[in-house]
Amino acid sequence: MKITLNRLHILSIFAVLCLLFSSCSNEKNLVYFTNLRKDSVILVQAHALQTIIAKNDILQVNISTLDETTNRDLNLGASANSNVAGAINGYLVDETGVIKLPQLGAIKAEGLTKNQLAQVITDALLSKQLAKDPIVTVRILNYKITVLGEVQHPGVVAVPNERITLPEALGEAGDLTPYASRDSIRLIREANGKRIVKIFSLNKDQAFDSDIYNLQNQDIIYVKPSKLRAESTDRSLQYASIGMSAVSLLLVLYIQLVK
Repeated sequence: MKITLNRLHILSIFAVLCLLFSSCSNEKNLVYFTNLRKDSVILVQAHALQTIIAKNDILQVNISTLDETTNRDLNLGASANSNVAGAINGYLVDETGVIKLPQLGAIKAEGLTKNQLAQVITDALLSKQLAKDPIVTVRILNYKITVLGEVQHPGVVAVPNERITLPEALGEAGDLTPYASRDSIRLIREANGKRIVKIFSLNKDQAFDSDIYNLQNQDIIYVKPSKLRAESTDRSLQYASIGMSAVSLLLVLYIQLVK
């Protein structure tokens, strides 16, 4: 009879533990854009903000003319700006905001769009009579977005086509974790030498605002953890303590059984 009661005690303890652990699973808010009505139509101006060239950008500048020798002479020098193994070949926008081009020297690039810089280079070539009817194209080679916080795969997202939206960036990071605060997403952007922080919610249509939806080079997205993350951590510690106590109790009961 004593052995039967001890076994009942053990089964009771296991039942209580199962109830405790099962009670910790709460429903989480995993839905995006919850305030949008069914079949909502939201107009987003596609890439309304032109990318502004900033310090530490690496630019590809291609100059095309009808003369092959001129082409070769004007396009030399990009590799010399990236002499580190594995680095991107291009022209670095230095701390003074300029790039240094063959035969043209220092050209102010910071604060200009790609089209504006291409026009500045074209005008310089024509004024110095270095080329006739040149075609200048500019690309940003190290275009990137950084996604941090409560996402599955935080880190740097390379953007070779120089265009990326907020949903695409979150998708590249593996989407938000169940512990992400969807009402407090931070977008950190540098503009005119200043850091601008925009706080928005993925449950509201403000996420479709053009300056948020269309990301810019070197933007940082930070996803804040929700209260569930802290509560989950506290519960984990609590249940670990309960588990240790239960194991100790089971050990005592086992010793009583084998006596």
